[in-house]
Amino acid sequence: MGYKVHTVDGRSGEIDTSTARTYSKELRVASSAAGTYQLCKVPAGAAIIAVRAYRTGGSSGTVQVKKGSSDVLASPMATTTDAWAGSTTVQNAVCAAGDNLSVVLGTPGGSPTETLVQVDLRTAVPA
Repeated sequence: MGYKVHTVDGRSGEIDTSTARTYSKELRVASSAAGTYQLCKVPAGAAIIAVRAYRTGGSSGTVQVKKGSSDVLASPMATTTDAWAGSTTVQNAVCAAGDNLSVVLGTPGGSPTETLVQVDLRTAVPA
């Protein structure tokens, strides 16, 4: 006599019964010009779980994400030409509904054509 094992993981048509939801907010800066760009106003309490960036062209660049005036990354993340860079080591990660998230691009080297920044968040309620 065996045991039946049921798994529910949200993949392959299964039903996801977890209370946590993960979602992403993205910002694309066409000129990759240095500056501060507003990403979003957090819709519900959430935690930042990762920051990723992709730079097209150029030779160097950095990305920082801010929650209000607080840095999310301990130091600006260096970007790599035509490749994803990412970090799951974040600080000031807990966000309340209404917190503002922004992206700070450092002065790029060379002439990048665009930078894409993605912030992954996890919330206990659907966003």
